[in-house]
Amino acid sequence: MPSDDRTRAALAALAPQLAAFRSVAIGALEHARAVLAPSGGVERVRLELGALGARVDPARFASIAGGGPALDATTRERIERAQVVLESLVAASDDAFVIDVPLGASVTVAVREALAHFGRVFGLASAVDLARSGRYLPELHDRAFVAWPFELWGARERRSAPPLVVRLSGEDMSVGNLADVLDGAVHVALCVVGEAAPARLVRLITPDTFVIQAKEPQALARFSAYGGPAVAALFEADVACFTHDPARGRALWQRLSIEHQPAPPGRKRVSALTQWQQNEELQQLIALATRPTLSETPVESLVPAGDGDPVDRLATWLLGESGTSQ
Repeated sequence: MPSDDRTRAALAALAPQLAAFRSVAIGALEHARAVLAPSGGVERVRLELGALGARVDPARFASIAGGGPALDATTRERIERAQVVLESLVAASDDAFVIDVPLGASVTVAVREALAHFGRVFGLASAVDLARSGRYLPELHDRAFVAWPFELWGARERRSAPPLVVRLSGEDMSVGNLADVLDGAVHVALCVVGEAAPARLVRLITPDTFVIQAKEPQALARFSAYGGPAVAALFEADVACFTHDPARGRALWQRLSIEHQPAPPGRKRVSALTQWQQNEELQQLIALATRPTLSETPVESLVPAGDGDPVDRLATWLLGESGTSQ
């Protein structure tokens, strides 16, 4: 499947997350506009009431509550700057959420930079209130106009994180550090071009993180529906296709299924990964997905030799090891 088609499919799958983030951005912009509205004006009160305005008379509310303190020139200038940046973020097209990683560059750095760029929505939303209340510190809060890094996002912001589609070469699939930004409801879809190691995303599997490797975009349906952190990769190469879905069960073998297992990696290196390293990741994936079985080892071999029934001897030994024997 051509890369552009996979990109479109990934963007379509991420439509719910994109809509959620846009809603937060629009809310932040409307709040900035409300603060800048004429002091005591009915329109400002109407904007600040939002949906509540359908049940409350803005004019009467304004007459009771007043318009709040007037903004001084510095405060107004800061909020106006915030409004301009928020307008640009709200107006961003879906393509703005597609990130191209230059050959040889770090996918983790590219993702972090994109999150910091869109994270300005969260930083500026706070900056507006801080400026209005006189708690704005330029040395700390001016950075929100440039970038608002993931480390500064709270739990609420991480649940409204902007989704990202990342296009990269299979040679640059060094994704272990992506685990640091898989929190809240962060969704990242990777569109991988060219040869790649067969099981790169196995390193990102944790109990509550959705992880999928696939070749067909139809596989992204469950990825999109998952409410927690999720990472997906669409490949061109013959790689392992697997799904780790936390909703499937508590045990790892229940959550992890392998839909396609490729042939063992050949002697060819993929970037810095040797054949041995590639095979280690593939074998780790297979081991994680294997359902545990009962041991077939005879009971007699599990405890020291002795007289009597082996089951009785095993029970006595277990009680002794637990410290509960009399």
